[in-house]
Amino acid sequence: MNIQTDFASEEYIKVTRGAIDCDGHILEPPDLWETYLEPKYRDRAIKIVTNDEGYECLQYDGQLSKLSPPGFVGILGAMGNPDHSPSPTRKYVAGAPFGSMDPKQRLQLMDREGVAKSILYPTLGILWEAEVKDPELSAAYSRAYNRWIVDFCADSGGRLVPIAHISLGDPDMAADELKRAVEAGCKGGFIVPFTWSGIAPGESYYDRLWATAEELGVPMAVHPAFEPTKFGVVQRFGGDLAPSEPINFGWYFDLFVVQGVIQAFATFFQYGTFDRFPKLKMVVLESQAGWLGYLLDRMDAIYKSPLSKTTQMTELPSTYFRRQCWISADPDESALAHIIDYVGSDRFFWASDFPHPDHTGDYMPALANLVSPLSQQNRENLLYRNVASVYGLNL
Repeated sequence: MNIQTDFASEEYIKVTRGAIDCDGHILEPPDLWETYLEPKYRDRAIKIVTNDEGYECLQYDGQLSKLSPPGFVGILGAMGNPDHSPSPTRKYVAGAPFGSMDPKQRLQLMDREGVAKSILYPTLGILWEAEVKDPELSAAYSRAYNRWIVDFCADSGGRLVPIAHISLGDPDMAADELKRAVEAGCKGGFIVPFTWSGIAPGESYYDRLWATAEELGVPMAVHPAFEPTKFGVVQRFGGDLAPSEPINFGWYFDLFVVQGVIQAFATFFQYGTFDRFPKLKMVVLESQAGWLGYLLDRMDAIYKSPLSKTTQMTELPSTYFRRQCWISADPDESALAHIIDYVGSDRFFWASDFPHPDHTGDYMPALANLVSPLSQQNRENLLYRNVASVYGLNL
């Protein structure tokens, strides 16, 4: 493994010490699903295989991935590396940076950065759902990951925080798995921003899942992921910008991946989910936060028009947000202080996205620059108080 050496200096750590990363990632071991799947599914496990040209490829249910290009897995831990070119020599495990696959290393990395806790999300786990249509297999893949991430975090003294992957293929299986995973140690769950059925996550079809989350008192998050190209959520035009197989993981794609998350999030307002579940906690992840002021203004303005009758809401959308929703910000969002003043500092987290290649590796110095102009209370809220409160973490 490569060892990261450009840790945040003590000067930055003085500003950010005690921070809680609300959205860090791990690189799952290649044999996770072969090891943790129930025996009846193991011959359909997610695998990394090598093709005839020597590139590592993802395989789901015995079929090579159509969305992840050959060699793509070799760059999934390439945070801070400007070269994102897949090649037969770039390997998933060999290229994994320090702290991305081993819990003890992750704690060492956090100690050097002054990070108190990291809430962890998958890497391969935000790729496969866009290609696996079978609800039963999707639920099995999720259960396997959830069992593994609890084990991964088990000996960290609560500093590594497991979050359950919840597939929306079947609402009853989703609710059952959230309950099982939380009882096993997960502190919340996350969903991807699309459904194969076309039923929006905010519709009453999924009410058993949201009722379970409310009853358990754990937050649910919408996290970006690869999406089936037929949906066209992220890319709407032709040529190089058209939805493609494999996905063109480039500047334009990453710029607009947030749109799928916003659209999924907005369905909870449209269908009155927050009215039915007034204690449900909903989090928006890895989609930046600068657009939030626009969204709240726009939602409220439309709600004040006759079009409010086309929704199931009974209050202003911003009321629900300020009561039940939170959002993560990237450390390099220079306009965030203004959005915090407008929305309220109790609604925001920060996230590193370590070790993914679409971000630079200087997230801790950037975080220090982000919070330095804030008041002491707002700084503490963004760094650790909000996320600790929402996820029930000890400070």
